[in-house]
Amino acid sequence: MRKIAVILPMFIVAGLFASCNNDKTEETPVPETPVQEVYQPVHKSSAVDLSTAQKYDYRNAPMDAPATGVTVSYDQKKPYAQPITVKYTYANGDSYTYTIPAEFGLWKNQAGKFRVVTDQDHTVWLQGQTKKGKFHEFVFYGDPKYNGTKVKPNSYRNPPAGEIKYRK
Repeated sequence: MRKIAVILPMFIVAGLFASCNNDKTEETPVPETPVQEVYQPVHKSSAVDLSTAQKYDYRNAPMDAPATGVTVSYDQKKPYAQPITVKYTYANGDSYTYTIPAEFGLWKNQAGKFRVVTDQDHTVWLQGQTKKGKFHEFVFYGDPKYNGTKVKPNSYRNPPAGEIKYRK
């Protein structure tokens, strides 16, 4: 009986230790914070082919959203010196660039300014001819709401920018 009195408490103590070690505390998984993808701006471009361009060449807005800015780059002193670039920028960082080859030269109006008009809606109007004498008038829209419309430009009004009126 004495052996039972000594062995039984040892089993009880061993059982208590064993049950304490088996406490299963479930760890709650920590949810991973979602990694926000950073938008990578897209920069697209196209070259204007003068051999297939129409006499009055209207180009729709290149993106579905209106442009936030436009820059027209050309040689301010003489035509045919460098290619003409029309670069549109957008709110999300995207850009779209049209390049007209150096074969195309801008005409000057009677006031001696090149016939380039840009308005507040980022529409660009250019007028000139190729080195071979073929006339072209280019209209690049910056806002898609004007796609399919015709323009009536006036490079003399609203100096120095000029004026563009839209019509159906």
